[in-house]
Amino acid sequence: MNRWIASSIAGLGLLFALSAGAADGHVFTFRIPGEPETLDWNKAHTPIETYLLMNLMEGLIGVDADLKITPALAKSWKLSPDGKTYTFNLRNDVKWSDGVPLKAADFLYSWKRLLSPMTAASYAYFLFDIEGAEGFYKGTVKDFSGVGVKALDDYTIQVKLVQPVAHWIYIPSFWVTFPMRQDVVEKGGSGWATPGRMVSVGPFQLESHDLDSRIVLKANPNYYGVRGNLEKAVALIIRDDATALSLYESGKLDFLTDIATLDLKRLAGRPDLKSYPYLKTGYLGFVVDKFPLSNVHFRRALAMSIDRTKMGMILHGGQQPANSFIPPRMLGHSPRMGLPFDPVKAKNELRASGVDMAKPPLVEFVIANWDKSMVVAQFIQGEVKRNLGVDLSIQPFDNKTFRAQLDLHSYPLYLSSWSADYPDPDNFMSVFLSSSGNNRLGWKNEAYDRLVMSARRMQDLRGREKAYGDAQKILLEEDAVLAPLYYEPNMALVRPRVQGLELNPLNYLYLKKVNCGG
Repeated sequence: MNRWIASSIAGLGLLFALSAGAADGHVFTFRIPGEPETLDWNKAHTPIETYLLMNLMEGLIGVDADLKITPALAKSWKLSPDGKTYTFNLRNDVKWSDGVPLKAADFLYSWKRLLSPMTAASYAYFLFDIEGAEGFYKGTVKDFSGVGVKALDDYTIQVKLVQPVAHWIYIPSFWVTFPMRQDVVEKGGSGWATPGRMVSVGPFQLESHDLDSRIVLKANPNYYGVRGNLEKAVALIIRDDATALSLYESGKLDFLTDIATLDLKRLAGRPDLKSYPYLKTGYLGFVVDKFPLSNVHFRRALAMSIDRTKMGMILHGGQQPANSFIPPRMLGHSPRMGLPFDPVKAKNELRASGVDMAKPPLVEFVIANWDKSMVVAQFIQGEVKRNLGVDLSIQPFDNKTFRAQLDLHSYPLYLSSWSADYPDPDNFMSVFLSSSGNNRLGWKNEAYDRLVMSARRMQDLRGREKAYGDAQKILLEEDAVLAPLYYEPNMALVRPRVQGLELNPLNYLYLKKVNCGG
């Protein structure tokens, strides 16, 4: 028996007790598939934190379901004629959950902390387009006063960029840039982002966190905006997909994503099964400092040995085969990009690699221990064995351990996905810059870096598109450091009693407009 299933059965009664009240009154209950790595929004970097942080906090701006920019903590902003200076005017009616007014200094502290090497934030590079920011991160700019972020007064923030950046207005919508209180962090130390210590400015505040069990958010009485009738939002931490579906079917969950593949097949056509647009690419990552993935011919052989057209058939969630790392409906996407499925050419590349197939290597393949990951991994394992004669050894871990293994480059092959943090191709291509904290391939390429950095500063769409095409050619074909596998919508079960729920293509679940009936 799968160890997650066994543990879930043992704790089923407890989960039902924990979720009691989900269908009562003004409580909204949803599932997250694992324990968050952190609720410190400077450091958070996984999808598990998303639904929590986007309801605890807000940024200078927001992004709606149509991917349009909306005012949030900034009521207005302007861009200088040269495209390099943003001036944000904060609302003067925003208070933290403890009643303290929000000030421009809270943004400056957050951004300084994000850029500090001591924070070790995966997303520090998001601010590198600001004057002096990369230098501060690397230690060549010693004082934060040398970074192009200033508080002109308590309610005005000025940001100076090195050069105009086409997508930059989206950056302040992402959680790592959200404001942070210096007094709270310094007083709370490493435990500041916990119940009783954390303060927030979003529609909810953190009430309780039971490790590996549940996280409860309660309505923030000091929230400046309009909110629906929710008094609480309860996130149940449920690793097993079957257990999560049982809780939904029995009325103990109001909202459920990450549905098991066979369940999606069975649930097809149900009115409470919703499909939401999602800017996401599933991919196979090759860690280039690990044998045999250190050999470019071996990487190409793997990429061309997998028939991506079968992804929708095995996953049942509307998946489409991926060739380009940049997803459809985004500048730079091309169905002609990448290495095609071709077993004959794959075998030629394998021979060119010089790997001794008389003693074929056993390649370790690390994944998160989730249903979808296991289904995809077993499919890839079969394809590679059938078309190349290479054995893959699947190594599944819980999400937190899996992420740690990626950071350590422990395994030569990993299965992952990237979903957009902002709706611009730069967000996909900048993941694998040499300076990116999210680049877990062990790979650097100066030509790739130049193309991506030049594209983000172009105003001409055709020029940007060409630059991204050239960069993807390096990423997917010449160096072949990853293989795109599939694009997919966000499939979710939503109980009829829930009204006003918004899940945008960035996978941001907004609960501030939700009204729940009894």
